[in-house]
Amino acid sequence: MGMAEKIQKKSLRTKTDYSDQGQIGAFIETMELLRSLDSEFPIQHAISLGIISLNPGLSLTQLADKTELTLSTVSRIVGALSDHRANGNPHYLIEVKVSKTERRRKELYLTKKGKGFLKKIENCF
Repeated sequence: MGMAEKIQKKSLRTKTDYSDQGQIGAFIETMELLRSLDSEFPIQHAISLGIISLNPGLSLTQLADKTELTLSTVSRIVGALSDHRANGNPHYLIEVKVSKTERRRKELYLTKKGKGFLKKIENCF
């Protein structure tokens, strides 16, 4: 059994309902949801996902500016959140589209799975 399976199994055994614990409880529930995607889901991915959800059509450069991360880091994050991950399993939460007006510009949008996942997070609050 791999490390990820052990972590997930342990979290299922010790799962607690935090829904009545206010904002901290909502925060914990949110982190548990992120961990359900990937036991080691990076915070930079979560922040990027939130920014993309608030700014549909955002470019990679704009995401780099808003997150204050390098363009190469943002490219790896987008790959992981979309279907282009180099190492590991992609999450399919966002899609990358070529702009209709600027062929070199890539625009970022939530997928149906991404919208559903963020809806679960919204329900924590």
